[in-house]
Amino acid sequence: MAERIPRPLAHLLAILQEPQHVQGLALSDWEPVIRLARAARVHATLGHRLMANPDCWAAVPEQPRGHLEAAMNFAAWRRHLLDMELRALDAQLPAEIEVVLIKGAAYQAQHLPLAEGRLSADIDLLVRRADLDAAEATLVEAGWRSTVTDPYDQRYYREWSHELPPMQAEGHALELDLHHGIAPVTSRCQPDPGVLWAGRQRLPDSRYFVLDPMDQLIHAVVHLFQDTELDGRLRDLLDIDAMLRALPDDGEVQNALAARVAMFGAEVLFWHALDACQRWLGTPVPAALWPAPPAQLPRAVMAWMLPRTLLPRLPEARAGLGSSIAERLAHLRYHRMRMPMGLLLRHSLAKGWRRLQLRRVR
Repeated sequence: MAERIPRPLAHLLAILQEPQHVQGLALSDWEPVIRLARAARVHATLGHRLMANPDCWAAVPEQPRGHLEAAMNFAAWRRHLLDMELRALDAQLPAEIEVVLIKGAAYQAQHLPLAEGRLSADIDLLVRRADLDAAEATLVEAGWRSTVTDPYDQRYYREWSHELPPMQAEGHALELDLHHGIAPVTSRCQPDPGVLWAGRQRLPDSRYFVLDPMDQLIHAVVHLFQDTELDGRLRDLLDIDAMLRALPDDGEVQNALAARVAMFGAEVLFWHALDACQRWLGTPVPAALWPAPPAQLPRAVMAWMLPRTLLPRLPEARAGLGSSIAERLAHLRYHRMRMPMGLLLRHSLAKGWRRLQLRRVR
């Protein structure tokens, strides 16, 4: 697979895996590396990893160092915004409703190393399905409004998705996503909400909870390989890599994680995540974590598709025929993973009919 990765991207992946790689870079190598990192939203993460090693930071030339410092400052500002929003939401949401932070908000609230430099565009909260209406009503009263106005899209979110439509409030920089699950109710892999809630952990001196560390890892995998179109998602893969590296070197913990993956029916997704992390980030994966591999044909298709979709490319780089086909295939896979065939056909017809109506209006 290495021959399919352009040289600047190979440099970026190598630095993220082993920061000492920067000591072999010329100044001319840095411009595309910085631009790729920015395209993948990992430039602040890159800066933090290099700054953690004084020798590596000293090896970064002045010009790219300025870009990395600016990225880290911007990420620190976004981190401050997220902290402010969580404090405001604490006051707005009823105390009797238990709220679990998920994804970026959870990583930041736990002060995980992977949160250093991580850019979050929204706040992801998880409440029980029984508390969803009350939580939404309280947020609306506090000024939060849905960003989705189309009646069909509203219905799709509320009947078939695992979250409400994204919400915004005047004067607030971040969007809010209110979840009642971590995977669409119609998707192939649906981790049991009851099991997730049973494993929740309260944050110290906080009204907020987070998922069990095993469930946070599985959620990251399910989100990336089922709930996205795999379009330039290197940042999400870095999250998974960091959580895998943080696992204790303990056979019981590893066996418990493998059992949890099997319980949630996430073995195929987890295999692809382990394979991608090991291939591009050199993630050490204990043997106990590997599920049985998928069938040969789907495994080969994913191996061909992932480097053309998940990894970033320079904005001016033209997508060749292979990349265009891979992107279309990833789009189709995304919808097929989230919906059974009958609902997918119905959804496609509804979307197609709406596009046709919009063209007529114009």
